[in-house]
Amino acid sequence: MAEDPDLPELIRRASAGNRDAGDRLFARAADRVLLFIRLRLGQGLRARFDPQDVLQEVFTHAHRDLARFDTAGTSDPERGFVHWLCALAEHRIRDLAAYHRARRRDPAREARDVTAVLRELHRSGHGPATSLVRREQRDRLGAAIDALDDADRAVLLMRFFEGLTLEQIAERSGQSPSSVRRALGRATARLGRDLGDEPSHEVTR
Repeated sequence: MAEDPDLPELIRRASAGNRDAGDRLFARAADRVLLFIRLRLGQGLRARFDPQDVLQEVFTHAHRDLARFDTAGTSDPERGFVHWLCALAEHRIRDLAAYHRARRRDPAREARDVTAVLRELHRSGHGPATSLVRREQRDRLGAAIDALDDADRAVLLMRFFEGLTLEQIAERSGQSPSSVRRALGRATARLGRDLGDEPSHEVTR
């Protein structure tokens, strides 16, 4: 097997659009950068964000900005390249941590996000891109709704797909309005988790 070119040459080739060079370049640093990401995220953020996903985002960003890394400015280009990638990862992790804190400070956000997805599926739209996005949303949402308890799923469908009020749902299902509200809270919280959001207990009429 031929030996890999040195790092500056791999960077030059990758910057020119050589996919194989890009794969080799990032493979040389992947283990070390992934370890940094895992340790830097900590247990709390690792429960929310997959280190592998963060690594892929870092590599995507790095590939776009390869020209900014100057191998001539370091005595050890290999180590300097890893340090540069870790710095990009640090910026991304800070963004994720800030996002996570903001979500925790806004407990009503997740229910609104879920209802926004539901509303979007009812909007008209044209074109292959719109149709593809909507189909993906529909498939993902459908799987999440299928996973709900039968009673909670029935209440959610009546509320968001049939447009019934809490009182109308209560009358049809034989429950009290407060029970319906709690069922909707459970359903939107579960959907929020399954769709990647924090759970919420707020349900708007």
